[in-house]
Formats: sequence, structure tokens, C-alpha cells
Amino acid sequence: MNETILQDLEQEAINGRKSNYFQIDFLKAVMIFLVIFDHFVAWTIKSEIGVALWERISIPVFLVVMGFNMGLSFKGKEDLSLKELYSWSYFKRKIIRYIIPFLILYVVSTFIGLFMYGFDFEAMYNGQFYPSHGIINLFIGILPFWGPGNWFLPVIFQSILIMPLLYKGFSKKPGLTLALTFLIEIAMQITVFFFIGEITTWEEVHLLNMFMMSILFYLSAVGLGIWFSFGHKLTIKRNLFMWIIFPISLAYLIAYQFYGFRFRIEGFPLLRGDYHFLVFPYSAMLVLLAIRFLPQKSDWRISKSISLIGKSTYHILLTQILGYGMITAWWGTHYGMAAPFNPFDMIDLVALWIIFIGFGILWYKIDHQEDLIRRILYYFNFFIVFVSILLLSFWSQGFWVPIPLMIINIYAIAALIIHYVVRKPIKTRILALWTIFLLMTFITVILQIEFFQPNEFWILLIPIGAYLIFAIIYTVFYRLPK
Repeated sequence: MNETILQDLEQEAINGRKSNYFQIDFLKAVMIFLVIFDHFVAWTIKSEIGVALWERISIPVFLVVMGFNMGLSFKGKEDLSLKELYSWSYFKRKIIRYIIPFLILYVVSTFIGLFMYGFDFEAMYNGQFYPSHGIINLFIGILPFWGPGNWFLPVIFQSILIMPLLYKGFSKKPGLTLALTFLIEIAMQITVFFFIGEITTWEEVHLLNMFMMSILFYLSAVGLGIWFSFGHKLTIKRNLFMWIIFPISLAYLIAYQFYGFRFRIEGFPLLRGDYHFLVFPYSAMLVLLAIRFLPQKSDWRISKSISLIGKSTYHILLTQILGYGMITAWWGTHYGMAAPFNPFDMIDLVALWIIFIGFGILWYKIDHQEDLIRRILYYFNFFIVFVSILLLSFWSQGFWVPIPLMIINIYAIAALIIHYVVRKPIKTRILALWTIFLLMTFITVILQIEFFQPNEFWILLIPIGAYLIFAIIYTVFYRLPK
């Protein structure tokens, strides 16, 4: 089968999945809300509210859905060879979908981190997450300017490499392949137990993290998802085993959450992490129930918003990694809600939901912009405004806000109003003109904070004011009828 036909088949499968499974988008949308919640609420509160049964399901559900979506995208290719499954069109889509946004985040987050740490790389690296991760992690997808949720990115990247192989196994020997996903994951846990054992050094922590950032450590969840892509009805014979392993998983989670149960041998934990083969069947059953009882298609207006959030979850994850990274750099922790519970912290959580999800959707839409020049201009607008909104929230609590930072936020408000009033794309030339203004203003923020004395910063406002006048005059005359 030639490359063009294969690419058409892949696109057809993707389009079919997007249009036919509102349940999956709904699940992903709910789970990304829980991810943001998880990274904001400290364990002093989470340990008291039974999160293992409702909040900590987010990553397991994402893993099951990852396998389910990939199984559907490969559907109809049972007869293709592995070489054909590992096609350039497959890798090209994954690079565009996952790798390029990550590389953009890598560059932007590193620069923002350096800015927040006085352009001292060592201070940034040590201040964010070190010594919990070693230098080796920088080569597998952990950002120098770390943010919570970063560990899941290497898992996603590794899944790209094994998904065609997994699908090939499920299409030929589904029962055996599913059993192997469980056995491989169990083997990973046993390897950690015997070769690492008790954690006594940071080197052992780094080695453990290497295991726990491997897709093989969570393979049974992905395997269950691919299994369901071949048939997801609860009552069919091939899924009857779920009625056996689901109660076992539920019982384990109840004992784990409410009675402190842990598998230990001579005091050492036999199972590492909160996500493993005893946890995944519970979340997998929730996925099956959602597919069974939620509508496959929905015409409600809110359904479109839910679907958009569901499709944007990867970009929302990246956005919250950067956002929480900045919060960590500023406050020393990303946990904004801790015991004793303060109801006003809920306002901050809601604000973060709005900011992270809203900007994540914007990033998703930018990545679907076909014009490369406009996409680059939108990137500058996106990251400068996003970072500035968070910086404004930090500085406003200290009752001092740099004037250029206020200008950027006024710019953002004006852009939002114009978008909903004009309701048509701004010409690329005008967009570039105002993007330069935004970039100049952000550079001024950096200069004011890092290099200029408090009594000298007014000098920086002169070029901003001059350019602003020029930009307004040019925009007005450009839009006048000729």
C-alpha cells in the first residue's frame, strides 16, 4: 500500500473517531479539570477526601483513552506489515501533534524560567525540582524549568514508538497481547523491587523516576484501551473479564485510600506509584460506562465546548505545566490549597481552570493555523500574554506592578474585545505591527526588572509610547477605504 493511500486511511479513521465519540472528548475534558485540581490541592487535603476513587483517576483514564484512540486510528489496517504501520505519515502526524508543541514549550519555558531566576540556569534548575530528578531527565522530556505533570510527556512520546507494535499484536493475538501488557508491567514492578529496593540515595530516586516515566510502567492501561477499541460493549463475551478484575481493583483502591493498605515485603513497597495494574481496571470500567451511557453524538451547544476542551487536552497540559512552573518559581510550591482548608482558595482554583484551559484551547487553535507566519505571530501573542497575566497576579499581591506589564494586559483585553466585535481576522501586516509592540513591551518588562534601577525605568517608556503612536496611526490609515 503506497504512502498516499495509507495517509488517507489514517485521516479517515481520525475524522471518524472525532465525530463519533463525544464520550471520549467528554472524559478527556473532565480529566483535564482533575489534573489541574490535582496540581493545586496539597496532599494534606487530598488524603482526606478519597481522591483515589474520583480524582486520581485522571491519568489512568487518559492512558486507557490513549490506547482506545490509537486502536481506532489503526482500525482497518490489520493486514498491514509493521513497516507500513510505522509509516512516515504516522510519525509526521505525531511530530506535529506532540513533538513540535513540546519543543516550543521547551524554549519558551526555559527563557521564562531564566527570567524568573535572574538568568541563572543553575538557580533555575536547582530551584524547580532538583534533586528529585537528575540531569539525565533533561534528555527524555523533563523541562529545565519543571512544572507538575511534566513526567507524563515522556510517557506520551514513548507511546508513539510502541503503539503500532501493540496494535499489530492485538490484531493478531488479542488475548495473548493483553496478557503480555499486564505481565510486562508486573515485570517492571518486580525489577524495581529487586534492583532498587529501599531508596537511600538521590541516584536511586533518579533511577526509579526513569522507570516510572516509561510507558512500560503503565502498559496494561494502554492495553485495555486498545482491547476496547475492538469492542467496547459491557455485555459482550470478550469483555466479561472486566466484571472480575473491576471489583478487585475497586476493593484495592478502597483499602489503599481508607485503610492505608500497601503491598510490602520486609517493609519495602512491592508496588511503586499510584498508577499500576491493580488501579487501571477501575478507571477502565469508568471509560466503558461512559461510552455506554453518554451519547455518542450531542447537538447541545455546550457539547461543542466540551468536545473542544477534550481535543485540546494535550495543549492544556503543556499550558498548565508552564503556568504551575511559574507559580512554583514564585511561591516555592505549586500547591495553592492546603490544610487548613480556606474556601477563598477555590477562587484561585477556578481562576486557574479558566486561564489554563482557555489558553490551552487557544494554543490548540493556533497549531491548526495553516499560515506559518500568522502562526508564529500568534505564538508570540499567546505566550507573552499568558506569562504576563500570571506575572500580573504575582506582582499585584505585592501592590507594585511594572507599568509595561499593565500595558500588556490592557493590550490583551483590547484584543479580546476586538476579536468579538470585529469578528473577522486581522490582516497579517497589522497583526505583525502589534505583535512587535507587544514584544517590545515585554522586553521592557525584563529590562525594568533585571537591569534598570527603579528611578530609571521611565526611560523605557519613551520608545514604547513612540511606537504605540506609530502603530495606531498606521492601523487607522491602513483600514481607511482607499
